[in-house]
Amino acid sequence: MEEDKVKGWDEVLSGLEPPILLLSTHVGRGMYTLGQALMQRLPEGTEAAHHPIEDFLPQKAVAEDVKRYKKISNDYRFLLYLIYKVPFFYWRKLFRERHLSRTDLSPLQAKIEGMGAKTVLCVSHRATFWASDLKDLKGMDYRIHCLLGEYGSNLGYRYLFWGSIDGFLSPVGRRETGLTLPAHASFTKIELPARLEYERLADTPGDPKKTLLVCGFWGQGPIGEIIEKIRGELPDQKIIAVCGENCEMKDRLQKEWGGKDGIRVEGQVDSLAPLMSECASIITKPGISTILESHAAGRKAFLLPGMPVAEDNNARYAVGNFGAEWFSPKALARWRQGR
Repeated sequence: MEEDKVKGWDEVLSGLEPPILLLSTHVGRGMYTLGQALMQRLPEGTEAAHHPIEDFLPQKAVAEDVKRYKKISNDYRFLLYLIYKVPFFYWRKLFRERHLSRTDLSPLQAKIEGMGAKTVLCVSHRATFWASDLKDLKGMDYRIHCLLGEYGSNLGYRYLFWGSIDGFLSPVGRRETGLTLPAHASFTKIELPARLEYERLADTPGDPKKTLLVCGFWGQGPIGEIIEKIRGELPDQKIIAVCGENCEMKDRLQKEWGGKDGIRVEGQVDSLAPLMSECASIITKPGISTILESHAAGRKAFLLPGMPVAEDNNARYAVGNFGAEWFSPKALARWRQGR
């Protein structure tokens, strides 16, 4: 098979018929930030809107997709190996929608009809599932293009209403996706984008003695332990620790470290760019947004273990292509010494 050639976003986005509804998801904040990055790259004057798919789903579906996933990833992470590796979970959802009880997607239908959308661009298999479900059910005439927002195969994409999907955008070649697309669906290889504010940071390298420490939007990670390890190896290293939505962790770290010895504790932030501008390095789980943004900003990334499968794929790609390393205090010290 001939190697897939990478297309630029200017070409891809200019080829989509407006108005464009861009759908992402709040399950994995990285998908939402990819949606923001795409909105920034649309040709000037394009009629478009960006929403998380959860804005248009009934609470039962949101609970299934978001709340349950967050609970599992917080407390029962080993189950994610089953979810990402065993087809049953995706098959069951598709079977239910196709043969049993269809979810009420009238709010999504109203949005598409209200803006007269000709193209629905979906970031994540979750957004694609619901957009293709609606099109299959109602026979609507919008075109669906979906974006794979990770560096590897995703089992969920095999269980969609593929008869209603027109194009697939991927940062990896079609062989690596593990998908066999229907004849009518186009395949386009692309590079995943970061938001423009991170690209602008590339000209300002930041302070090697200051590190940004972040464990995702949900704040899932041993941030306190990492701070202690860094201070044991590099007592003069300043650290900005971002806890995201994890208010309990923020409060605990604020009491223990806040304002002491160059340690700063932050909670939920809209963008890491202002904090990243101060730092020459970032310690992070391999979520898609942080590895893309640190690379775009020219920051050295040190990786922590992340979610099974998807973030494993992201980590391998970041180490092989973005110059990232697995975190250890000694690795950070070696890098700083070599600056």
